[in-house]
Amino acid sequence: MPGRCLLIYMSILFISAQVMGQSYDIRGVLRDSGLHRLLYNGSVILLHAKDSFIVADTRADQDGRFIFKGVTDTSKYLLYFSYPGYAGYWYRVDASHPDIGTVNLFKKERLLKEIIVKAKVASIRIIGDTTEYVADSFKIQPNANVEDLLRQLPGLQIDQFGNITAQGPKVKKVLVDGEEFFSDDPTLVTRNLRADMIDKVQVYDKRSDAAVFTGVDDGVKDKTINLKIKEDKNHGIFGKTDAGAGTDEHYDVQGMFNAFNKKRKMALFATTGNIGRTGLGSADKQKIGSGDNDKGTYTGKGLPTATSMGAHYDNAWNDNGTSFNGNYTYNLMNVNGEDRIISQNNLPTGLILGNTYNKFDNNSIRHAGNGKYVYRIDSTATLTSYVNGVVMALTSNSEGSNTNLKEDSSFFYDNRTRNHNDYHSQSYTANVSLEKRLKAGRTVSVYFDNNFSNDRASGENYSISTFYGDNNLPDSTAILDLKRSMNDDWRINTLKAYFTSPLSKHLHIVFDYEGSNSYSNDDKRSLDPDKNENTSFSTKRTSDVWSHQAGVALNFSTAQLIIKAGNNVQAMRMNITEELEHIHLKRQFLNWHPNASMQYTVKPYNVINVSYVGNSTTPEKTQLLPMAYNNSQLVTWLKNPGLNNSFTHIIGVGYNSSKVSTNTYTGISGNITLNSRPIVQDLYVTSAGEYIYQYVNLSGYTNSNYNGTAYFSKKIMNVQTVFALFGDGGTAYSLINDRVNKLRFSSYSAGIELFGSKVKVYSMYLMGRAGYTMNQSSLQPDSKNDYWFVEAKPTLDIYFMKRFQLHTDVNYLWQEKSQAFSDNFSRVIWNAWIGRTFLKNDQLTVKISCNDILNENNGYSRTATNTFFSEERYTTIQRYFMIGATWSFTRFKTIAQ
Repeated sequence: MPGRCLLIYMSILFISAQVMGQSYDIRGVLRDSGLHRLLYNGSVILLHAKDSFIVADTRADQDGRFIFKGVTDTSKYLLYFSYPGYAGYWYRVDASHPDIGTVNLFKKERLLKEIIVKAKVASIRIIGDTTEYVADSFKIQPNANVEDLLRQLPGLQIDQFGNITAQGPKVKKVLVDGEEFFSDDPTLVTRNLRADMIDKVQVYDKRSDAAVFTGVDDGVKDKTINLKIKEDKNHGIFGKTDAGAGTDEHYDVQGMFNAFNKKRKMALFATTGNIGRTGLGSADKQKIGSGDNDKGTYTGKGLPTATSMGAHYDNAWNDNGTSFNGNYTYNLMNVNGEDRIISQNNLPTGLILGNTYNKFDNNSIRHAGNGKYVYRIDSTATLTSYVNGVVMALTSNSEGSNTNLKEDSSFFYDNRTRNHNDYHSQSYTANVSLEKRLKAGRTVSVYFDNNFSNDRASGENYSISTFYGDNNLPDSTAILDLKRSMNDDWRINTLKAYFTSPLSKHLHIVFDYEGSNSYSNDDKRSLDPDKNENTSFSTKRTSDVWSHQAGVALNFSTAQLIIKAGNNVQAMRMNITEELEHIHLKRQFLNWHPNASMQYTVKPYNVINVSYVGNSTTPEKTQLLPMAYNNSQLVTWLKNPGLNNSFTHIIGVGYNSSKVSTNTYTGISGNITLNSRPIVQDLYVTSAGEYIYQYVNLSGYTNSNYNGTAYFSKKIMNVQTVFALFGDGGTAYSLINDRVNKLRFSSYSAGIELFGSKVKVYSMYLMGRAGYTMNQSSLQPDSKNDYWFVEAKPTLDIYFMKRFQLHTDVNYLWQEKSQAFSDNFSRVIWNAWIGRTFLKNDQLTVKISCNDILNENNGYSRTATNTFFSEERYTTIQRYFMIGATWSFTRFKTIAQ
C-alpha cells in the first residue's frame, strides 16, 4: 500500500510539472578563441542558477557541438565550460535564449594574472575527470573535522569506521595539497584535520606514477581525494587533545599538533591507552583485521596497552621544483590474553577433533621512518630518492595445550607447550629513480631499488606429548626441549628500466627490463638442554637468486578507449646451499607473464573494464627446501627440490556508472582465477597423530576461484541507499594421506547500506548483510560446514538542545550452527556516548561513554581451509564506562588581501 501511494504521488508531481512548465533545448558550439579550433570532448555542465547544483553534464562532440534536451523553462541556469589548458568559463542562460551560439575559451597563459575577479563559485564543479566541491557551500557543525564535511558532499558516503566511498568505488588515499600526510590511511587525515580549513575537496581517479610521467594511460586508477587548504588557514597552528578515564582502569589519551606555513607542513602526534586504539587513524580494534601486532596494530585478540608517537614534515621550494616529505612513527604495545580453538580435520580415515588452549603475553617496540626527496632537474627530467627504515623488537611468551580426539571421542594424543622468544629485526630501503622526457614524445625512466634486512632471535621451546593406544590409555610420551637462536641477513637489489615511444597519435609502444639479485644467509640453530646442536631442528643456508625479465607492450589510447596488450619473459636462476645437510640445489625457471586489458568510457563516468593477466609462479625457496628449523614435535616438513612452476590465469570484468547530479551509482565487477598444475600441500597424518607436510605439483588438476559484486546506489528521501549482491567461491585440491581431496567452497550474500544526515539534527549510517556459506570436502562428503550468517552495523548521531550530541552504534553478528560447529553464535556489541560542547565555536567537548553496554563482546572467528574447520574464541575488550574531554585549538595568521 505505501508503495502504491508513493507511485500515485510521483505521478501527480510529474503531471503537475508538465502542466506548469514547458521544456526546451540548450545548445551551442565550443571552440578556441585564438585558433578557432573546435574543442572536441570539452566538458559542459548545466547548473541551477539559484543554488549552483548540477542538473546535467555532457561533452562537446567532434564538431564542438553540445546540447541539453528537455530543460524546463521554469528555472534559470548556469553553464560551466572547461577544457584542459583553458580557463573555465561561466554563462547564464534561460528559455529566452536557448541557442547560445559559439563559446570561445581562452588559454590560461593569455589571461592577465594581475586581474582578480570575485564571483560566487558553484558548489560543485566537474573539471575534466575531477569532481570539485567548494567546502564553504556546505553546512557543517562548528568545530567539525574533515570527515563531517565529507558526509555532506553529494556522491560521498562514510561508514562508522571511516571508510569512504566516492561515486561508487572505495577511496584509497586522501591527500593534503597533493601530498601524503603521515601515511596512506585516509582516516588519519579525515578525523584530525579541521573542516573549516578546507577550501576545495577534489575527487578523482589517480593515475599510476608511470602513466602520469609517460602520458601513456595504462588504465590503472585509484579513487583519491585531495584536500586544498584555504590560503588563510595555511599559516598557523591547530590541533586537538583528547583524554578519558574509565572503569576497570581503562584510559585513553591522544593529541595532535600541526604547524602549517604555506607549502611547509609539520605535525606531531602522541597516543597512549588500553582501549584498543593504537594511533590517530583507523588502527583500532574495530578496523584492523590483520595479525600484525608486531607492526603496531591491534587485531582485537587480547587486552592491549599501546603508546604511539609520530612526526611529519613536508615542504617544497623553487616553484615546486624541489620537495621533501618525511615521516617517523614509534609504537610500543603489550597484548596479553587467552584463546581457545575447537577444530575438525576431515581425513580419509575419519575425523580428528581438536581442542586447543593458549595463553599469551606479547610485547613489541617499533621505530619506522621514511623520506622522499624529489628534484626536478629541468622541465623534462626528475630525480627522486626514497629511504625507509624499520627497527623492531618483539618479546613473546606463551603456554598452552592441545588435545586431539578420534571420531568416536577416544584420545589420539595431547600436547603441552611452553615458548619464549626474543626477536629483533632491522630493514632498510634505499631507492633512486630518474625519469626523462625525450623528443618526439618519447620517455625513458630508470629505477634502482635496494633493501637490506637482518633479524636475530633467541628463545626456548618446550613440548611434551602423550600418545594413546587402542585402549584409550597412555601408550608413550615424547619430550622436546630446545634452546633456539637465529641470525639472518637478506639483500635484494633491483634495476628497472622503461622506454616509451609513440607510434602514432593514439598508439604507444613500451619496452621494459628488470634485473634483480636476491641474496640471503639464514642461520637458525636449535640446541638440546646439554647444549648439543640438534640438526633435526636447525638450518644453515645461503641462497643466491638472479632474475632477468624483459617485455614489450602496445598501448592504444583515446578519450574513450584504452587497449593494452603485452608479454614479459623472465629467466630465473636459483642456487641454494644447505650446509648442515650438505645439499647444493641449482634450479632454472622460465616464466611468462602475458597481459591484456580494455577500458571503454561509454560516456563520462560510465566505464567498462575487461582484463586478463597470466602469471608463471615460481616455487619459493622454502617450498623446495623447507627449513628443518620450522619442524616441531608433531609437525615435519619434507623437501621437494624437483618442484615446478604453476600457471595462473586471471580474467576480470567491470562496469561503473556515476551520475553526480542525481546521486545515482551503479557497478558490477567480477573475476575468475584458474591455477593449473597448482603447488599444494601434501599432508600425511600418521597413526600416532604426527603431521607430515610436503609441497607438490598437482598435475592434471586446476584450482579455481571466482568472485563478483553488484551494487546500485541512489538517494531516496534524502537518504543515500545502496543495494549490493556479493558472491565468491571455487574449488581447491589437496593431497591427504595419498588421496586427492576436492574442496568446494562458496558464499553468497545480499546487503544494504543507508547514509543520511542533516546538519545540527542527525547523522545516520546502517549496514546490513545476510548470506549463506558452504564448504564440502570430497573425502568426507557427509561432513559439511554450511551455515547462514547475518550482520548489521547501525550508527546514529542526534544533536539536540543546541550543544548536546547523542551517539550510538551497534555491531551485530549471528552465525548458524553447522555439522562442524554444534552451536549458533550470536553477538551484539552496543556502544554509546552523550556529550556537550563548550567555549566559542564548540572547541571543548565533554562526554560520557559506555563501551559494549550489553557486555557481549566475546572474541570469535570461524575459518575453513581445505579439510580443516576451526572456531576460535579469545580474550578481548569488554564493557567499561568512561568520561572524557576533547579540546580543539587554532591560531591562524591573518593574510593581507
